[in-house]
Amino acid sequence: MSDLLSYIISDLTFQLPFTESFLQNALLNGLIYFILAGLFYSLLWSPFQLKPNSRIQLKVTSTFTKRVIELLHSLSAVFIFALVDILLIKAGKAGYTKVYFEHTTLLSFLTSVTLMILLHDTYFYWSHRLLHNPRFYWIHKIHHKSTDPSPFAAFAFHPIETLIEAFFYVLFVVFIPVHVDGIITWQVLQQVDNCILHSGYEIYPSSFLENFVFRFKTSSTVRRRWSESRSTSGVSVAT
Repeated sequence: MSDLLSYIISDLTFQLPFTESFLQNALLNGLIYFILAGLFYSLLWSPFQLKPNSRIQLKVTSTFTKRVIELLHSLSAVFIFALVDILLIKAGKAGYTKVYFEHTTLLSFLTSVTLMILLHDTYFYWSHRLLHNPRFYWIHKIHHKSTDPSPFAAFAFHPIETLIEAFFYVLFVVFIPVHVDGIITWQVLQQVDNCILHSGYEIYPSSFLENFVFRFKTSSTVRRRWSESRSTSGVSVAT
């Protein structure tokens, strides 16, 4: 599966004209988004939901119109991320970034993905704080309107906020060597984490708070409290 995604995202993208490669990557990113968001939605919001007693809000307060708006914002983010992906892949093939496509070791792969997760969380924390500044809050305000979110609100960002988010992995691949599979893995993990945090359900057990490692993990409940205030935090780990 990883080799197939690598071929579609890197080799095929490099061979196709820019417009075609953009559409191909946008469709692939959109497909991954819909699969993950749809999976979490069906598991948590359907009549056969797995954790019916774990809903954070007892009453659904969102409307169909709000759900559509969240979906449209998320789709715009998917298209922007796809555009950045293509530019970075073509830049990498031309030798302008440290993305590499040759065989890599498991240790290098795991190290780069872990580093991306930790550095992105730090980047997210400080960029999030910046967007909570009164001068820039109008950009982030769109995301805070999702006070009763579903997994489809995972990327409900203003386009400018999406570009700020994407700028992280632009910086990363310019300075730090990473295999294309590592980027793909990190992006999928980010989508999974965002779907969980915006699911409207508390998936993580309360015992996480007692665990030395997992107590630093942001939960859906904490994320909702932040969405109702103007405070800030990290996205994956509380930095």
